[in-house]
Amino acid sequence: MGCDIHIFVERKNKNTDKWKEFTEDHFTLDEWEQNYYKKQKGSKPFDWRNYSMFAFFADVRNYDYCTPLSEPKGIPEDLSEEVKEQLWEDGGHSESYLTLRELKEFDYDKEFWNRRVKKQLSENSWTGAGLAEEGEGEVMTYRKNLGELYFTHLEELSQLGDLDDVRIVFFFDN
Repeated sequence: MGCDIHIFVERKNKNTDKWKEFTEDHFTLDEWEQNYYKKQKGSKPFDWRNYSMFAFFADVRNYDYCTPLSEPKGIPEDLSEEVKEQLWEDGGHSESYLTLRELKEFDYDKEFWNRRVKKQLSENSWTGAGLAEEGEGEVMTYRKNLGELYFTHLEELSQLGDLDDVRIVFFFDN
C-alpha cells in the first residue's frame, strides 16, 4: 500500500496576523501532469509521491535513513479556516507544517548515506525499500536526493512572501 501527501500552502496576512490558504495555480507541474491536466501550473507544491521527500519533511517512509528536517509537529494552532475544513477526521497521520524559513535555511548540499536499495525478497519478488549493508547504498546530497522539481517548487514558494509568513501544512495517508 502506498503513502501520499496532502499539502496546503498558507500565507500570513500582516494586517490581521491570521493565516489564509493560497490556492492559485502557481507551482510548476511535471510533464505528465501538464499533459494530463492541460496546464503548466497547479495550486499545490511538493504534491507527488516521493518517499525521499516524505522522509525529509517528517520522517515518514524514511527508507533513505536521512535526518529529517523535522519530526511531525501536528497541526498548527493558528491554522486557517480554509485548511481546517479540508483536514481528514480519520485516516491521516504525521500531521505537520514547515515554514518557508525552515525550508530555505536547510543546507541541501549536506551529504548523507542513503541506505535505500532495491533487494530481492524471493525469486519473483523485489522491494525498493531494502536497507543497504555496509558498502551498499550511496552517499549523496539532500539536493540530489530531492530532485530538480523540489527546488523549482521551493523557489516558487519563495515568491509568495517573507520567510516567516509562508508555510506548508501537510499530512499523509496510507
